[in-house]
Amino acid sequence: MLSSREADDELRRLRALCQRSDAGALDEIKSRLGVLSVADLLRLDERARFGTWRQSDPLGGTAEWATLVGRRDSLIDCIASMHADGFLRERAVRALAVAEGEIVARFLALRSVDHVGQVRDPALSALLTRTDPAEVERVLELVLRVRTRTHGAVALTSYVEKLDASRGPEYPRDLLTADTALVRRFGLEAAMARGMFDSGELEERLATEQDQWSRRLLAEHWMLLDPTKAKAKLLHSKYVEGRLIALQSSADDQFDRSDLERRMLDRSSRVRAAARWRYRRAGHDPAAYYRAQWEAGDDAIALAGLQETGQVLTETEAFEALSSEDPRTRLAALYLSPKESRSKGLLLRLLSDPSRAVVKHAAQLLAAYPSIRYDDVAGAAASESPSQRRAAWLVRRELDDWDRVRGDLEAMRDPEAELAGEAERDLMTWLERRAAITYKLPLPSQREAIQSLLGGAELSLDAVARIAFHAGV
Repeated sequence: MLSSREADDELRRLRALCQRSDAGALDEIKSRLGVLSVADLLRLDERARFGTWRQSDPLGGTAEWATLVGRRDSLIDCIASMHADGFLRERAVRALAVAEGEIVARFLALRSVDHVGQVRDPALSALLTRTDPAEVERVLELVLRVRTRTHGAVALTSYVEKLDASRGPEYPRDLLTADTALVRRFGLEAAMARGMFDSGELEERLATEQDQWSRRLLAEHWMLLDPTKAKAKLLHSKYVEGRLIALQSSADDQFDRSDLERRMLDRSSRVRAAARWRYRRAGHDPAAYYRAQWEAGDDAIALAGLQETGQVLTETEAFEALSSEDPRTRLAALYLSPKESRSKGLLLRLLSDPSRAVVKHAAQLLAAYPSIRYDDVAGAAASESPSQRRAAWLVRRELDDWDRVRGDLEAMRDPEAELAGEAERDLMTWLERRAAITYKLPLPSQREAIQSLLGGAELSLDAVARIAFHAGV
């Protein structure tokens, strides 16, 4: 999406092309307008009428458009229809009303929600004549994007009623193959509201639909239309939306215990939560089932289920799980281990774990450890593994303020650009928000390290001077 500055530059460029209005300029205008997304067009329209005491309207004054509107080309009228002058917009809209083309249709749709009635009414009247299949998708995409505006609902309702009258009640089917997801979704909603799909077609569409929002809508509608068949298919479907809707929309007596237990070991945490809710309603204990599954098969998902139900492993069980080859098991074991078993030595060893998630959580636990010191993670800070170096930085930034500054300055030298950038941003955050209220003086070792690191830091002279002042170096 265009930024405000980019939109202003584009409007000035279009303005200059309109002033030229030769064949080459018109071709370039057509090319530029033809590739604009709806979001970019709306941004242009917003910025075209934005002005302050410091900045004039990007499209210029009214006088320079007087000889252009309605006399040269409909593309120029499209640009003029965004002007801040309401009288000029009205003239442009009346000129566009008798012009043709998809670009013209989009600008009429844009002006059909104008705040000025004399602009809005003729634009909407002209828009209602644009029901050609080549124009419908472009118009609907824009009208759907602005339907929450003051006059957007009226524009959308009027256009849909016109489509219904001119194209017939089956027109939503034509929208199901649109290139734009927003239009396809609208067509799907309209088709289902008219009862155009039977159970078999809903099943077929669900099997091939790629859009997550549309899959959810199809599954919900199928559950209403044919709950027995839909529940049997959706409960074990490959899509999370289907499994969730089957669990949430069916009656309690429609579930077998084995089905619920299968879904309690689902790869999706949302599905597991819904299955546990049903399992409890049936009078069963999810925690007991997860415990049995864990003891029987060392299942990482069963361990995640124990965590989600608030259980804790014994120290022996946690140590066994932490030696598992499955990183999911090791992560869940770290969460489920008793607090008293999380020794500093264990957490330091876990900083060398191959799993980035395990390393990150171990770092979080270490940072809260009472006796942790800056140099305790020196090995991880010098590791070849980026995740271990990041873990060391995460630990150090949670210590006192001066360890945070020292750790940030050290991490800014990291070969991984992402980590170096995060460390620099954290240092600037400290400088802006914490430095002035950091009353504790740095220890001699901290001061010496900060002074050394500041010498090679890629920071502005002002930032270096401020940090040096606060640190007393």
